[in-house]
Amino acid sequence: MTDPTYLTGMQQDDPGTSAAGLTAAYAAGGDQLHHAVAGLAGDQLTARPVAGKWSTLEVVAHVADAEVYFADRILRALALDKPLLVGVDEGPYPERLHYQQLHVADELALVEALRRRVAGVLRHQPAEAWQRSAVHTEAGLVTVRQLVFQAVRHLRHHLPFLAEKRTALGVPA
Repeated sequence: MTDPTYLTGMQQDDPGTSAAGLTAAYAAGGDQLHHAVAGLAGDQLTARPVAGKWSTLEVVAHVADAEVYFADRILRALALDKPLLVGVDEGPYPERLHYQQLHVADELALVEALRRRVAGVLRHQPAEAWQRSAVHTEAGLVTVRQLVFQAVRHLRHHLPFLAEKRTALGVPA
């Protein structure tokens, strides 16, 4: 089951941010994630320096998996009439997809490529496209704008956790 705070966040927005500003924030996410893990070695990426928390690699892989469904949701909401967006249970992913054995460069490249692709699509959308909607199985009716905002918010949510791991490992930012 998805965390209820995530569902509330999915319906949030920042009305003071223009579509161009939101697109720019979305596009910047790949660089932000790359910067957050720059200079970490293999053993540092897989270490779990904060008890009970994912490793840096697990966080990056989680963000990459989330980017796949965020990109899909945004593009389908733009292209289709009120598509159905299925909720995701992130719980089984780290173990079943063997996050600890993945390559951080591949995960970062995936996030960066998806963000570039979707940002390019968003830059060409007319103002009314941002209000196109989809139906999420858990959150209900959501707009393209809310979906983009949620993707930005999700990545930003994880950046402090990556910084916390760097600090615990004694690696300067």
